[in-house]
Amino acid sequence: MEKFELKESIKVPRILIDYNNGDIKLTGRSTLNNPHEFYPRIMELFQLYVDKPKPKTNVLIDLEYYSKESATYLFEIIKMLSKLSEENKSETRIFWHFDPDDYGIIGDINKLKTELNCNIIAIEYELA
Repeated sequence: MEKFELKESIKVPRILIDYNNGDIKLTGRSTLNNPHEFYPRIMELFQLYVDKPKPKTNVLIDLEYYSKESATYLFEIIKMLSKLSEENKSETRIFWHFDPDDYGIIGDINKLKTELNCNIIAIEYELA
């Protein structure tokens, strides 16, 4: 597989996994009523990348909102990707764009940085 891309909808984020060049994107919103019916298959697709990563992996996260239920799966995906660096399989950089007034997402970023000891580069939106 060269690339997996899921288009964004009202409740589902855009997900891009480019298996050829190591670019991964999660953007939009994740407000699914039953994320346990959606994310296990998505996690399988991420696992395909983790099994054969590129030397450099760049992850862009730009989620304006995600539900508590979706967060569990999103955190697992980030954990999978951050292990690539830990295990010296890929130089993984995670760029997470966020609203500086969204203390929930800021808290999640800090929690992941601390718990996973992963390289998350937090980038504030420039608000006009």
